[in-house]
Amino acid sequence: MDLELRELYFQILEEELAELTDSRTGMLNAKYSKIIDCPLCKSPVGKQRELFVKRGFTFVRCENCGMIFVNPQVVPESSRERYDDSRANNLWVEIQESAKEQAWKKGYYAEQIQLLKKYIDKPTLNLIDIGCSSGHFLEISKKHQPEWSVKGVELNSKACYYATQKNLDVEQKLLSELDENQKFDVFTLFGVLEHLSDPLTILKDMKDHSKDTSYVLAIVPNAYSLYCMFLQSKSVSFDGRNHLLYFSGKTLHSLFQDNGFEIIHLDTVLTGLTNIKRQIQWLDPYESIDGTKYIPEEIRHFLESGEVEDLILQYNLGLRLRVLAKFEKNNEKNGERCSKNCKTL
Repeated sequence: MDLELRELYFQILEEELAELTDSRTGMLNAKYSKIIDCPLCKSPVGKQRELFVKRGFTFVRCENCGMIFVNPQVVPESSRERYDDSRANNLWVEIQESAKEQAWKKGYYAEQIQLLKKYIDKPTLNLIDIGCSSGHFLEISKKHQPEWSVKGVELNSKACYYATQKNLDVEQKLLSELDENQKFDVFTLFGVLEHLSDPLTILKDMKDHSKDTSYVLAIVPNAYSLYCMFLQSKSVSFDGRNHLLYFSGKTLHSLFQDNGFEIIHLDTVLTGLTNIKRQIQWLDPYESIDGTKYIPEEIRHFLESGEVEDLILQYNLGLRLRVLAKFEKNNEKNGERCSKNCKTL
């Protein structure tokens, strides 16, 4: 990962978040925000428990379904303004284009392609990557599976520019704005669902653009990763403006199952162990240093041997939740139970 660019990104993000707060209270300014019911089960505010406040944003958990989310939330004038007028969001695009970022994501994206191939027995697929940024996943897909037809939609104009310079089929649109006759076998959403105030809308949009049978592959931050449980409010995932929703395995499963999707596969990827090791040494978890110098010898070998990383993924405590779900137009209720291949979280 490009740590220098990421450090600058978070510095600019801090500045933009400060612009949204009320200088008198230090809290999110009421003129930029609204209070919402639970975005998953629609339980009212009275059923929400405050977990912590960070940079003026309040993070709550629904006591009915367990969903963690920001409340109140920033109300952008439009989705396009939110993603085009932000220096931080534009810099995030530059990070995605950096050589260091693309180097580690080659294997990461190749792994997602292998997962699709494992469960979808079709030689050719029409795939759309929602929130595709500058199109790196589309590039990897074309390289590994040239017989697939791949497309992307992305709101950020800088990201769209980079994607089109690579001769990728990317449009600066929402999925709902595509021609209704465009149907897809596979929808991918990498780091998208957590940005949406109403995730049910994107599920409906995918159904509208589904073939008779279609699949959704989504990856989101895991609120109950070992990483988040150790770092809690220190986790950079909790920013309040960009990340609005924080899923657990249970709530991500419910989101899809309760809306007509069958869960095919549910697990976690990545570990965040480097940050955890810094945290338990009383260091800044995001310092650009590695090592276990201050960790007691009794557990140092355990952390350095790879055993902990294996256990994190074995018990689905990884940094990111990954779900592959199936939708069949003629049988919307087939998502009522997880298949035998699904890992229960």
